[in-house]
Amino acid sequence: MTTPEPPPEAQLIHRLREEMFPAVSMREAAKRAGMGTATWVQAEQGYRKVTAAVTIPIRATDDKLAAMAFVVGATPQQLRETGREIAADMLQRLINAAPDAKAQMVEKIRQSKDFSERQKRALIDMVLREDE
Repeated sequence: MTTPEPPPEAQLIHRLREEMFPAVSMREAAKRAGMGTATWVQAEQGYRKVTAAVTIPIRATDDKLAAMAFVVGATPQQLRETGREIAADMLQRLINAAPDAKAQMVEKIRQSKDFSERQKRALIDMVLREDE
């Protein structure tokens, strides 16, 4: 029994996840994408082991692939180059809908338990003044 070669989009996701710094496990990546670890693993590896003797090829659905690509920082163009046009369009919509980095930073500061309220206000002021 030989395992099938992962499809090009799975190879892309694997390469980009492996290049992330700090390193991100498949489990953590799946969590960030809002999917189960098994789903991520099968999509990234390109196969599912049914029994010890039976392995079947797997291709991620367009919505799952777009979520995976978003997590690892792939571009819509990279997905298009693998032949996954619909997933690339979905990824572009995810990118467009994502809050900007400044808004994310402010929200993380607000939710932090590591700072006093005064420190939070000062940090938020610094983040918001950054462009001035």
